[in-house]
Amino acid sequence: MGKESEQAQHERAVKTLLAVKECKGYLEGVEKELSRMSKKFSNREIAQGVGFAVTGIHEALTYLDIVKKVIEKTERMVTKKNLVSVNETDRLPRATGDLQ
Repeated sequence: MGKESEQAQHERAVKTLLAVKECKGYLEGVEKELSRMSKKFSNREIAQGVGFAVTGIHEALTYLDIVKKVIEKTERMVTKKNLVSVNETDRLPRATGDLQ
């Protein structure tokens, strides 16, 4: 049962990382397009508003990078913990039928 939940957690982490990657690509595209748009507008207020949107998107991208790193580090820690647990289990004495 523990293995199944660990596998499910791993699959969710992989799906989350994929979603983060897709979202990051989308936001990077929007950020580039907004940067181009801000240069086209002669109205200072519109250009400034677009600039604020670009800044917000940039901050969102930074946050996504942090989330990605946390997920990856957690996955490495879980994997390491599982390896240590398996190694410790391997070192335990084997139970035998005759304990005389």
